[in-house]
Amino acid sequence: MSQTARKRPAKANSASHRLYEQLRAQFDVEHTLGWLFHDIHRLLNKAFEGRIVGMGLTRPQWRVLITLRRDDGRTQTELADLVEMEKAPLGKILDKLEKGGWITRRGDPDDRRARRVYCTAKIERHLTGIAEAARGTFAQALAGMREGEVKKLIDRLQRLKRNLGGEES
Repeated sequence: MSQTARKRPAKANSASHRLYEQLRAQFDVEHTLGWLFHDIHRLLNKAFEGRIVGMGLTRPQWRVLITLRRDDGRTQTELADLVEMEKAPLGKILDKLEKGGWITRRGDPDDRRARRVYCTAKIERHLTGIAEAARGTFAQALAGMREGEVKKLIDRLQRLKRNLGGEES
């Protein structure tokens, strides 16, 4: 493939392409928007981690625990998909969580090869702290915004997600 062909973006429908080119010229969208999303995600994680530091778990461990808390009893494969992690690193995280008493793993009654993962009661003692850390993190991030602005922001972000093929949640 030639250098020129590689540099050319795929043609979208003409109205979208024109809008994109107008926004790109005005705001340099491919740099600004992507970097903002990346930086906001990184800073939210850092702020949240600073609030839960005393609980002794890493961000990936919390991510797994919160995912399980919402949907307990998943197989390790299903859980890997939900947390967007490869199975091997997830297995190591689950080993540490199991050793710490946060989870248990049991065989799947319908599939001898599968193991299901369950939260233990230990997480219940920490849910209030986790919820307070999350609320504090978002209060910090949304400081200075009015309720209507926050609702509009969420609505627009949901539209971006739908435009990219994501389900509304």
